[in-house]
Amino acid sequence: MNFSRRWHQSLAARYGVVMVVFVAMGSLLLVAWLRYQQQEEMQRLFVTVAQNDVDFVMRLNLPRSPKLADDLSQLLRMNIHFRNRLGQAGPGLRQEEARMLMDAPTSLEVLQLPTGRQALVLPVDEQHDMIFIRDAPALTLSLWHPATRYSLIAFWLFSALFAWVIGRQVVEPVGRLTRRLGGFFSPQARALPETKRADEIGELARALTQTRDDLLSERERRAQSERLALLGRVATGLAHEIKNPLASIQLHAQLIESVDLDDESQTSLRHLLAEVRVIEGLVNQWLYLARPASPKKQPLSLLPLLQETVQMLQPQAEHTGTNIQLIHEGEGNSTAPDTLGDRLRLQQVFRNIILNAMQAMPGGGRLEITLKTDPSWVTLTFDDRGPGFSAAALDQGVELFFSEKEGGMGVGLNVAREIISAHGGQMTLKNHPKGGARVEITLPMITF
Repeated sequence: MNFSRRWHQSLAARYGVVMVVFVAMGSLLLVAWLRYQQQEEMQRLFVTVAQNDVDFVMRLNLPRSPKLADDLSQLLRMNIHFRNRLGQAGPGLRQEEARMLMDAPTSLEVLQLPTGRQALVLPVDEQHDMIFIRDAPALTLSLWHPATRYSLIAFWLFSALFAWVIGRQVVEPVGRLTRRLGGFFSPQARALPETKRADEIGELARALTQTRDDLLSERERRAQSERLALLGRVATGLAHEIKNPLASIQLHAQLIESVDLDDESQTSLRHLLAEVRVIEGLVNQWLYLARPASPKKQPLSLLPLLQETVQMLQPQAEHTGTNIQLIHEGEGNSTAPDTLGDRLRLQQVFRNIILNAMQAMPGGGRLEITLKTDPSWVTLTFDDRGPGFSAAALDQGVELFFSEKEGGMGVGLNVAREIISAHGGQMTLKNHPKGGARVEITLPMITF
């Protein structure tokens, strides 16, 4: 039952039925047209013979007598009569035919007589007309006639070629397109080859592909929104639970800082305050994911901000054996404002990138931070000597929750990109030509 229903609903099946009906109707019409052409040809031959006979009589000026009519009848195998201007004809004309032919005007039009025969009346001279009468010719054209057979064969071959072309160009591509729709809307679906076509089927395939891409993008946005909603609830709860004891630790550490301590205690205290700031940055990072806020922009010089961030992370750098070098390329005062930015947000970005570089070089290495200015942009380049980004990281490294690090949550680079985008800039992940990872940040140059 299902196969029968699918067969009847199939485009190819319906197309086949239409082509069969087309060939059958076309064959019948072709035979009818050939029979009509044969009938017309017989009538033209009848008229031609009659005109030639009239010309023969006129040219030889033969007598318009019943004997001549009888001789011509035997010669041409048709009934021939002379009619005078009074409408009188020679003997031998049937009564039911005579009533019609006595008043019939001369014309090249073949008349159909009540007896089923055909007649033609042509003028000979001013006093006489000639009447030609013959039995209606039997049409010899049939399905077995050579003309019919060859015409039908030619028509069938043309129909088969036409069906093949339409099938290849329309039915088959539509069928392939339909068969691929089963898993087409899954993320692993392949591209449709029909998108390369320049016709309506290609437009349909491209529209389906665009619809699929939009649907998958909408699914991804919805999933990310759900993850962000969950993350927001978790981050908000954790922030409130962590910020209060963190503020208390920071306050007591600052109180201890005012007391005279030996060098070792001072060093430990500085490490404590640095770790407190790291935890504070992480809390702020999660809060930014939960409730993104517009940056509070003000004229800002990036080089001093970078130096401050490096100084803040110096204990971790010494612990991991990371040598951080700041390079400034450009003209003018290095402390002059470079861009409009939120100091805390941009420092959060720099801290995330530097910490990622340290983690990529667990055995130590060199991290070069290059700041370059031009009339339109400020470019910051972070080059480490680690293994570099994998192909997956280059493609998805800034996506939320993507991480190849053990225990990583895939949040830092996503937050960094969002902060840079909010400042009107761009962040790009690359690999250094000589090895290692490269993070490139561009920010619009400040204009006065």
